Amino acid sequence: MNRKPVIGLALGSGSARGWAHIGVIRALEQAGIKPDLVCGASIGAVVGAAYALGELDRFEQWALGLTGRTVFSFMDFKLAGGMLKGERVIEFFRTRFSDRPIEALDMPFAAVATGLHSGSEVWLRTGSTADAVRASMALPGLFTPAQRDGRLLVDGGLVNPVPVSLARAMGADIVIAVDL
Repeated sequence: MNRKPVIGLALGSGSARGWAHIGVIRALEQAGIKPDLVCGASIGAVVGAAYALGELDRFEQWALGLTGRTVFSFMDFKLAGGMLKGERVIEFFRTRFSDRPIEALDMPFAAVATGLHSGSEVWLRTGSTADAVRASMALPGLFTPAQRDGRLLVDGGLVNPVPVSLARAMGADIVIAVDL
């Protein structure tokens, strides 16, 4: 019996260029391609989480309405460990879009982060979606590291900027990788 291949979507890091991930997902939808799972690094984790939460439409509208003032309102300055704590942006994500456990999302999702002290790749496949996103986007020097399970975690794009290996580990037979 032939089974349908599992399609994974791996969304890469890339700062503000990452908003293009929304357009990639829209193009896939128009082509009739529906990924079965999604994973991401940094901004790819942000967009991937919104997609896995079933919130991409609202997330896209929010992103299209971003202004300099909105971005500035998320800045919670801290001089130790990074310029920004990152708490405001993640609290906004929690309240505006949701913070269901990763295990309860509309589609399988995972984010990649980097262990600050070990430099090792860390796959975030359980627990708070917002906390996983926060860890994956914690660019050293800009954001303070995130804490999880006694470890300090920073931006996943440092060790795996396009997490194809994570998508494969999640069960993808085919991976659509978006490298910005």
